[in-house]
Amino acid sequence: MRSLAVLLVVVGACRGHAATPPAEPLSIPTTTGPIKIDGEWDEPDWSKRALRGQFLGDDGQLSRPSSEIRLLHDAGHVYVGLYAADDNIQSTDAFVVKLGGHQWTVYATGKSDPAVEAGALAIDKDGTLDDPSNHDEEWIVELALPIAATGIAATGPTAVAASRCDTPLEQPQRCTAWSGEVRLQ
Repeated sequence: MRSLAVLLVVVGACRGHAATPPAEPLSIPTTTGPIKIDGEWDEPDWSKRALRGQFLGDDGQLSRPSSEIRLLHDAGHVYVGLYAADDNIQSTDAFVVKLGGHQWTVYATGKSDPAVEAGALAIDKDGTLDDPSNHDEEWIVELALPIAATGIAATGPTAVAASRCDTPLEQPQRCTAWSGEVRLQ
């Protein structure tokens, strides 16, 4: 696999900056087995095969708190995994995911806007929603989207972007993102 460090591109989605697409599209690997949409990345493909991208801030540095996207696919679905380190999980916390001309906002509550049609969505939270009196740890998203609903074509590159803004306890809001051109492997 190519070094993702070279191919990562920052999208300043939270600040409206434009991104420069990579020279060659990244390949979304095919799964070797079924992916159970349960908010857990227990299947080996998530750690061993998935296309992975670390979010960056508009300063080009790795996001703090950490955020990551992972992508896989099978014959019918694109699987999107999203990781959010978060010491204060709020019901308004969300990832914005753009695939081709389609966009979903996925909230820490497990809801999405628009709703995931003919697919699946699950969230796992290590923390207590809307309770700043304790320190939370993270939340993980698993999203299965029908390939037809994503705009990703096997024959050509498709723009993919994910972004997140977070307000850590007693700190200012931070917005980070990842983007790239992808194709199905």
